[in-house]
Amino acid sequence: MRGPEIDEISVSERAELERLRQIISTGPTGFVSIDADGIVRIWNRSACRLLGWTADEIIGRPLTELLIPAELRDAHTAGMARYLASGEPAVIGKPVTLPALHADGRRIELEFTIWPSWVGGERHFYAFMRDMSEQRAAEEQAARHTRVLLATIDAQRAVTAAAHDHDKALRVVAEQVMAVFPAAGGAAVELMDGDFAATGALTGYTGLTGVRARPGSLASEAIAHRRVVRCADTATDERVDREACLRIGVRSMCAAPLYSGDRLIGVVKVGSARPDAFGEVDAHHLELLAASLASTLRYVDDYARNATLLAERTAALEALELSDARFRLTFENSPLGLALSSVDERSFGRYLQVNPAMSAITGYSAEELLGMSFRDLQHPDDVAATETALRQMITTGPDTVRVERRYVHREGHTIWVSNRVAVVRGGDGAPSYVVVQVEDVTAQRAADARLRQMAALLKIIPVAVIVRRLDGTVLWWNSGAQSLYGWTPGAAAGRLSHRLLNTVFEDGSAAEQRATLESDGVWSGRLQHLTAAGRTVSVLSRQVVHRTADGDVEVLEINTDVTAARAAEQALALNDQRFRAQFTHSAVGQVIRALDGSLIAVNEAFAGMLGRFAEDLIGRDVDEALLGPDDRAHMHNEIAGLFAGDATSYTHEARLRHADGYWVDAEITVSLVRDSQNRPKHLIVVATDVSQRRIAERARDDAAAALAERNTALEVANQLKLDIIGMLGHEISNPLSAILGYSDLLADDFEAGTPAATGIGVISRQAQRLDEIVREVLSMVSIDAGNLSAVRGEVSLHDGIAQALASAGATAVPVTGPDVTLRFNPGHLQQVLVNLLSNAAKYAGGATGIRIEPSGRGRVLLRVEDRGPGVPEEFRPRLFERLTRAERDAGSVRGTGLGLYIVRSLARANHGEVRHEPHPAGGSVFVLEAESV
Repeated sequence: MRGPEIDEISVSERAELERLRQIISTGPTGFVSIDADGIVRIWNRSACRLLGWTADEIIGRPLTELLIPAELRDAHTAGMARYLASGEPAVIGKPVTLPALHADGRRIELEFTIWPSWVGGERHFYAFMRDMSEQRAAEEQAARHTRVLLATIDAQRAVTAAAHDHDKALRVVAEQVMAVFPAAGGAAVELMDGDFAATGALTGYTGLTGVRARPGSLASEAIAHRRVVRCADTATDERVDREACLRIGVRSMCAAPLYSGDRLIGVVKVGSARPDAFGEVDAHHLELLAASLASTLRYVDDYARNATLLAERTAALEALELSDARFRLTFENSPLGLALSSVDERSFGRYLQVNPAMSAITGYSAEELLGMSFRDLQHPDDVAATETALRQMITTGPDTVRVERRYVHREGHTIWVSNRVAVVRGGDGAPSYVVVQVEDVTAQRAADARLRQMAALLKIIPVAVIVRRLDGTVLWWNSGAQSLYGWTPGAAAGRLSHRLLNTVFEDGSAAEQRATLESDGVWSGRLQHLTAAGRTVSVLSRQVVHRTADGDVEVLEINTDVTAARAAEQALALNDQRFRAQFTHSAVGQVIRALDGSLIAVNEAFAGMLGRFAEDLIGRDVDEALLGPDDRAHMHNEIAGLFAGDATSYTHEARLRHADGYWVDAEITVSLVRDSQNRPKHLIVVATDVSQRRIAERARDDAAAALAERNTALEVANQLKLDIIGMLGHEISNPLSAILGYSDLLADDFEAGTPAATGIGVISRQAQRLDEIVREVLSMVSIDAGNLSAVRGEVSLHDGIAQALASAGATAVPVTGPDVTLRFNPGHLQQVLVNLLSNAAKYAGGATGIRIEPSGRGRVLLRVEDRGPGVPEEFRPRLFERLTRAERDAGSVRGTGLGLYIVRSLARANHGEVRHEPHPAGGSVFVLEAESV
């Protein structure tokens, strides 16, 4: 019986093997097999379609000669030899993206998944191959559309903010249109009623645009055909005034009609100094932008008409019922939702009256809303808090509050609204009803969430960032590069970076670097640079190729100064060989942690710090596997604070379990990343071995003397840097946004531990460090440009102080004096108070008290006191000047010298003033004088 059974099994196995061979041969994914000598043994049809080599051409020949680019062949051969000798995997079993040579000689980027086998005493390697080009192109296209949509949202907001001034709104439309298109040198908007506004090269030339243009012109064609039209070259296109275009330097244009509903209201146009600057995608983006801005302009017109109607109706009815008519017209025509709500216990919270805007925001008709209360409209999780706050307002006050709540729209989705609630009382002080003002802030919150995510990344961006062309021509560099090299951005722009910095490659050459960037798109390595002061610095450079919307090729170069680290490595060489190797070759340990505690990604530095392999840690629960019981409880509480919005990150020391069973003391920084809906998405954890850092700090102290002379020179250069950076504030945002956008995209494409992934990680760790500087610089630029304006409202001073103390983390500071209602912009008041509290914290150990003193004549004084060393007498005349700092504090306290300058500018914009007084008991008093109601 054994003989037939064996024959039957053999037949079954042979059939199964034949089916497997046919699947591999005809499968949709490329499949290749090589033996231990690198000779191709299997090559399926999909591999032939993918790379052009037929099975007859490639089977039996070495893989390295046909598929692997020349510069990678040595690495491939060495990796094969290492694996065959040690069995240690490098890319085995996980997807990896590598270039491959097509039969026609071109390079194709493929995703390989490789695994080995050992059958019959022979070693073979198998790999599936997948073309990644279409996926990359789709990702780049999606990113571009996202940037345009964000720019469109910003443009809508800017135009809406200028709705009160029709002419200004038109100018803002032109400015925002020009800002969306990098190639644009000018933009113009002209309405059918004759209104016109332009910016850049098109300023003042009405004959080139809109309904005033001659028949057959570019603008007339856009209006007549109701579509976007383009002019590739004004020197040859008969639809444009060639002489005028030559005079103003416009070589190409694109025009789109503006609609209000189905009604044509005008035209918008952009022009560029170079021919054929606008393609089909730009035309599509201009069409989308025109449609968006047209609806916003309609809001501007409605705003003006409503304002005019309100004035006319108020004048006509003033003799009869002035007060009641004013309220009614404001209520009905307000662009914000308004509702009157009952305070009677039997119908508490029910809506008594609503305006059309309230219906537009919630989706319910006025009749439906009048049968509802806030309990029916608000999200169930917000109802209890709202009811408690309303009852407190009615009984004890305050009479006015502003809160954000979630409403459930009639169609079922959730929207975020900003509610300003006021209790209206009768002559006897008893509450009559509640007025609720509702503003839809859903889009604003989504944008704010995106900005917060960007800010979290900006804080950990590397110090020196350079944007250059492939030939080395510097296009831009940041303040970190100026601090590192001593050259201002203006001095560096347009020069070859290798010549300016006297670059010395520790491995390779400039030609090899450029070849790698052109082929792989990324490069990393160590360089030596010469600073303006003549000092040689060693940097770890990570470079990524970026292609702009115009097709230009730029290189994003991120250089980290590792001079001190190199000195520390040498100092520690004789004491700890293991630590020196780790310090030289490892970056900071970091992981991405899911909300459920599992590890999504782990870098080699973190795994090596714990004596583990990164792939062994992925998917494991970090709390159970690595943390002690006390650290788990602490992390749990801190993460709850991040979820609640108390902070965006926290740092603490914890113990991590090593693979050998002992505990590693580490400093851990945890940051919460939120999605576009402001919901927690995942956690970024950065871990540093504290003992290693302390050893390195001692080595750093040995190098401090050598850095002292350079620090003196940098202080002088810093003053010049601060004067120039105001002009660059807005320009920084664009490259930083590109950094952040591409870092998000690249993070998903590269495996942890690769040079590209390490570079992306460095970008993520350092991005947040620029947040405060960017915000202060932008505030300064707005002030200097005369763009600062204050829409003042009525603000409770006690409420404003409480909010500022919470934001500054100084809730223990005592507040004395009566509550006063200020006539002040709420956002400006918060920035003034937080800056004063932060100033006291940095220079005086924190504020010791806040006093409110009404001074008569409708003014009030707010005094922020501290017991610090006070302001040096010789520095007091310049205390509120822009970009000034006392010599006593410049070397010990970090700052930009913009805080008090911004405080005074915001105070004056709100008809107030701020001044400094020495405290009689020692320290300082900063006095804010403002207008009270």
